[in-house]
Amino acid sequence: MRKLLSVILGVLLVSTFAFADSELDQLRKQIADLQTQVDTMNKFVSKNTRHTATDKLSISAEFMTRLDSTQYKNVRALPEFASDMMGLWLADSLAQTDGDVTDGVTSTAWDSNGDGFNDAFMSNYYADFGQVMMNPQIVGMLMSMGAPDPTTDQGGYQAFAMNTFAGMLSSRTVPAQYLDALKTTFGVIKPKKYDTNNDFMLTNRLRLRLSSKVNENLSFSGRLTMFKTFGDSTPFHFFNGTMGSMALDANSAQVPTDDTLRVERAYFVYKNSIGDVHWHFSFGRRPAAYGYGMENHENAVLGGSPAGTIIQMNFDGGSLGFDLADLTGIPGLNVKFCYGQGYEGGYGTLNSMNAQADVNDVHFFGAIVKLFDNEDYKVIYNWAHGYGLTDGFIGTAVFPFYVSGNDYNLDGQYDEYTLNPNYGGFVSRVEPMSEVGNIDLHSIIAQGYTFDFSWFASYSMSKTDPTNRSANPMYQFMGMDQMMDGTGHMYWLGVMTPELPFLGGKLGVEYNHGTKYWQPFILTYDAQKLATRGDVYEVYYHQPIVGNNFFATLGYIHYDYEYTNSGNFMGEPVKIEDATAFNTLMPVVDKVDQFYLKMTYRF
Repeated sequence: MRKLLSVILGVLLVSTFAFADSELDQLRKQIADLQTQVDTMNKFVSKNTRHTATDKLSISAEFMTRLDSTQYKNVRALPEFASDMMGLWLADSLAQTDGDVTDGVTSTAWDSNGDGFNDAFMSNYYADFGQVMMNPQIVGMLMSMGAPDPTTDQGGYQAFAMNTFAGMLSSRTVPAQYLDALKTTFGVIKPKKYDTNNDFMLTNRLRLRLSSKVNENLSFSGRLTMFKTFGDSTPFHFFNGTMGSMALDANSAQVPTDDTLRVERAYFVYKNSIGDVHWHFSFGRRPAAYGYGMENHENAVLGGSPAGTIIQMNFDGGSLGFDLADLTGIPGLNVKFCYGQGYEGGYGTLNSMNAQADVNDVHFFGAIVKLFDNEDYKVIYNWAHGYGLTDGFIGTAVFPFYVSGNDYNLDGQYDEYTLNPNYGGFVSRVEPMSEVGNIDLHSIIAQGYTFDFSWFASYSMSKTDPTNRSANPMYQFMGMDQMMDGTGHMYWLGVMTPELPFLGGKLGVEYNHGTKYWQPFILTYDAQKLATRGDVYEVYYHQPIVGNNFFATLGYIHYDYEYTNSGNFMGEPVKIEDATAFNTLMPVVDKVDQFYLKMTYRF
């Protein structure tokens, strides 16, 4: 019986395991079938999704890492004497007066002897201060204010001078009658010269190009850009006297800042034909940088619409173009009328609801005429006119100090100015306060390939037309409250070799010269040399690594500035060699040597 039970139990166990193995195999097969179905569905969905996306939008990328090493030579700035005088003045600790410092004033923590002046300042700079007081221009100024003649009454002259300067420098609020005296005083002080450098600065630039095409008539283009300095995380920089140090709509994504991805370009194009005349119109954020002339430098095909000689900045606007080549038989003949807005005065501004405000929108109109283009040679003419330019644009920066003004008699000229130091490094938003004039820009550029050398030559002209005075107290204080009045010229030449033997790279050289009143609108980091009032020499070498998809560029630029204030139409330019301490409250650069190495991925 026991044997029979053992046999039955064994049969049951074998049957159970056999049934379990069968069920498991079936389950495995079902899982495998399901996995196959999931993979198939995934491929199907991915393929269709990808098709759906790419049928509507195409994306390509460019990524560049750049190393710059920059040496600044003969920089002009306030000498230590004037710098410390300025610093103590802004800190309300330079001078004090009760009307006559020669009788002594109440001693303070910084004026222990009661002579009316900071003890440390007089200890360190008495000789410098004395030289200023005996400068012929200062002597003449003080005598016109009632000082005795120092040649006959030196003691009386010195007492008058000390009283007068104590009165001028005892407060950060400067009455208008003292402003000219202060300008004269800083005007006789020679700026110091020094060299400085930024040996190592790395940047990353990412560009995502977007394109979409509905049909042969309608398309869209865009470009998202990040231009970031290594170790920087803010778009707000310390103001160094140039537009490039401010965060502006015009230079957004064109100068290194932080890791924000910005919309550099976004516009639609509709095109059609009337007989042999092909036309198009477009609106949006324009492709306004890296235009004609920049191809060799960028080792790229044409990147922007206006001539690179006169406009390289962001703006929003539109264009209407006509291709007349088929109609006239002239190869490439094309005319494009352009519009751009540089400033919106009626939205989000201080004077947006003020009917009396002297600030309106800034409009640009222009025409780009391609006179000839047979692919080997082309000639382009560009005209632009700016209506009612304002004394700046909306922007932000960290200013070392700012100037406020009081106009007590409402005559448009401030009766007193107050200098306000920005010790906290606070970011300030600024906006235009006045329309100051108009400007015309002309440029003609010829390009071509001769014996496989890629060359270009251009001539450009700017003509300013001042019409009004700026109400900005800073500009009035600095004597820069009017648009400069003059005609400027600029020449820009360049040539690049074909691919060289062995390495296959291309070598390019460029030269540009801008005169005293040269005034373009160039706010891109790569093209800032074109705003220079002086001479610029550049040489660069493009070395392909993976064809044009990945290449290195090694370059050198030498700047030799001749006049101050390059790129700014406010105020009269001053020869660098004639600049005074008053012209160099912000450092003024004379010569610059810049070396750069770029690695560019483009696909």
